[in-house]
Amino acid sequence: MTVSSAPPTARNAAYQQLVAQRNAFTLTMTVTFLVLYFLLPVLAGYNKPLMAQKVLGNVTFGYVLAFAEFIMGWVMAYIYVVKARTFDRLAQEARA
Repeated sequence: MTVSSAPPTARNAAYQQLVAQRNAFTLTMTVTFLVLYFLLPVLAGYNKPLMAQKVLGNVTFGYVLAFAEFIMGWVMAYIYVVKARTFDRLAQEARA
């Protein structure tokens, strides 16, 4: 599809800005999630002494990292909700 045959919305600068920002955000969040998510099993498999290191009392680094994954999920959900408001505003501008 060429630019001239594209729907009017696709030629809109606000729509193009929305798509660019959404794609950048999606890529950033996906890479961040995958790195942090797979960090736990990779470290558990390849660096057992680090994972067994006591951090606070009998709590090891492995437990802290596992708990951090739950926090990461909530933080990423919050970031998405905040960013989605921006995307909604840009979508409204693109429709106008």
